Amino acid sequence: MISMQEKRVLVTGAGRGLGATIAQGFARQGAMVIVADVDAALAARAAQAIRAEGGQACDAVLDVTQADAVRDFAAQSAARHGNLDVLVNNAGISARAPFDDPRTPEIWDRVMQVNLQGTFNVTHAFVEQLKATRGAIVNLCSIVAYGCSISTAGYVVSKGGVRSFTEVLARDLAPHGVRVNAVAPGLMETEMTAGQRAQAHGTDWYMQRAPMARAGRADEIVGPVLFLASDMASYVNGVVLPVDGGYLAV
Repeated sequence: MISMQEKRVLVTGAGRGLGATIAQGFARQGAMVIVADVDAALAARAAQAIRAEGGQACDAVLDVTQADAVRDFAAQSAARHGNLDVLVNNAGISARAPFDDPRTPEIWDRVMQVNLQGTFNVTHAFVEQLKATRGAIVNLCSIVAYGCSISTAGYVVSKGGVRSFTEVLARDLAPHGVRVNAVAPGLMETEMTAGQRAQAHGTDWYMQRAPMARAGRADEIVGPVLFLASDMASYVNGVVLPVDGGYLAV
């Protein structure tokens, strides 16, 4: 069992999907979780679900693409809760359009702003707090950071950026006692992948390669994230951990 007692944890994009499940996982181990999402109703619902189980959680509206607002949020969070112990950069989006689609430039900008620039914005805003607590950062990467599979250009490049960002931060923040790691989920059973999973042969690219031949459940990302954020991983730094049923191994 991994204890997160008295740890202050921020999970971005935590209104639903993997983020909500990760937030719930931290709360079940005793953490006080800040459930942040751009959608106020989703954030409130996810935080209430944690409190209904007896956990500690508060909800917050956060658009990770707005750097000034993120900095203000970090200051308000410190004043209300104290310095952050764990940051989980989960906020992310995907969009399906071929490269030659007229909408692609706009889609590219939006995906990069949320997935990569957003991760930068939140991390930079909270870095002094994390240095003060000698905390941990866990980024949500993806298997597409290692090979594009069927994903679109913006999503692949943004997650490749998260992978590199994780490694650079691990180098730069280690002298301050801050560890930085990431998880790289494979195909997961979330709303983001529902359309793909509903299509005939829509997941063949994954099922025919991954040794476990199934999509991962949302709760199966929780253990790896908790481990990387915990003192059990005190000598683990700069790692991007695949959580993919063996997809990248073969």
